[in-house]
Order: sequence, then structure tokens, then C-alpha cells
Amino acid sequence: MGSPIPLPAIATCPDRLRVRRLRSGRRGSPAPTLRRVKAIHEEFHYDSAPNELFALISSGAFQLEIIAHLGGKDTELLEQTLTPDGGVKLVTRQHTGVELPGFAKRLIPASTTVTQTYVWGPAHNDGSRQGMWSAEIKGAPVSMGGPTELRASGSGSVHVYKGEVKASVPVVGGKLESFALDSLHRDLTRAAEFTASRLAEA
Repeated sequence: MGSPIPLPAIATCPDRLRVRRLRSGRRGSPAPTLRRVKAIHEEFHYDSAPNELFALISSGAFQLEIIAHLGGKDTELLEQTLTPDGGVKLVTRQHTGVELPGFAKRLIPASTTVTQTYVWGPAHNDGSRQGMWSAEIKGAPVSMGGPTELRASGSGSVHVYKGEVKASVPVVGGKLESFALDSLHRDLTRAAEFTASRLAEA
């Protein structure tokens, strides 16, 4: 589905990166419209301090590198805005193709456009930051996004993604959310491995 924060061979750094998938599951009861919701909670740990990690991932050029690494095509940096207080807004767009399970082929185009947005607030004294992320998949009845955070963890840092995956279709909505959630986890993990490898080179 594409990745952010957040998309070859994977450059892994097992000694420098610990990936932990904490939980994912349905939240609340289905609404009368049958719209379903699954929770996102992913954490990626790095040896680098929050300010070092942010300096890398807040670069539009680096985000385009991640997208290309994950297989995105025709990548574009639509916006990179710096605010007076040190916040950053990044918007990227890519064309992507995914292998779809049978039930999803009539719901999601095999080739589509994904627009990803990160909005980061200013840094705190320890370099930690809060922000929001989202991924919009053109033509797909599913949306995802929520809060994100960088915080110090020992001598390193942790990047947290939270939020929801929502499907707006009946019957197979739960399957579609599970597929999107699994794709998101896979892409975020690969992006984190790529980021860790770049930090190790610095």
C-alpha cells in the first residue's frame, strides 16, 4: 500500500534497530454504516538521539528515497514547509502497484496514487516531538492516519505511530482493514530498517 513515514533488497541493521508491533485490532462496535476501524500502534527504536533522527526523516529528499526503496514510482515532494517554531510539514505523492488478494481486486485499483502527509510540531528540550501522519490512497475505500511521536529512549530514540485504519465498505471491510494494516506494518518496518542503516552511516 505504500509507506511513510509513510515506501530492492532490505538494508537491515539488526543491532541498531528493534522493531516491535504492539497491537492491532478492532476498536469499538461497527456503526450502522458497517464502517470498521482497526487500531495502529507501531514502535521503532533507534540508537540515535531524537534530534538526529528527526534531522533525517524531516528531509523531503530522504522521504523520497524511502518511497523509492519500497517500490514507489514517479515520486513527488508536494510540500516541505518549515514553521517559525521549528515545526515541519511534508507531503509526498507516489504511484504504487500492489499484489491484491481476490476480495480486494474489485475495491482497490491495482495501480494507484498514494499521498502521504506528516505534520511535526516544534522540538521539546530533549528533542522529542509530536505530530500527525496520514496516507490517502486514491480510489480505495480505506483511510489511515493518526498521531506520531519521537521521544528519547535511553541514549537513543523511539518513533511511535498510532492511529486507525478505516474501511467504508460492508461485508469485506474487516478483511480490507486487515490487509491494509499488514501492508502498513510491513512498509513501516522496511522504512525503519532503511532509516537505521542511513543513521549508521552518519
